[in-house]
Amino acid sequence: MKKYDYLIVGAGLFGAVFAYEMQKRGKKCMVVDRRDHKGGNIYCEDIHGIPTHRYGAHIFIQIIKKYGITSINFVK
Repeated sequence: MKKYDYLIVGAGLFGAVFAYEMQKRGKKCMVVDRRDHKGGNIYCEDIHGIPTHRYGAHIFIQIIKKYGITSINFVK
């Protein structure tokens, strides 16, 4: 039987980042998820070469900085 320091239920944003950070610190993690992909609700799939958000649009600061977007208007 393998031994793990952490059992992480859910490979979404928190679970994936937590497992990554613990692995960097020498810990062993087992991550389980009912979905067939990593990333939870921020998962993107490739549709005809275009990364497409499967569970709705998400905006991240890195994308904004990369493309030089300086103003975003949100419609309520």
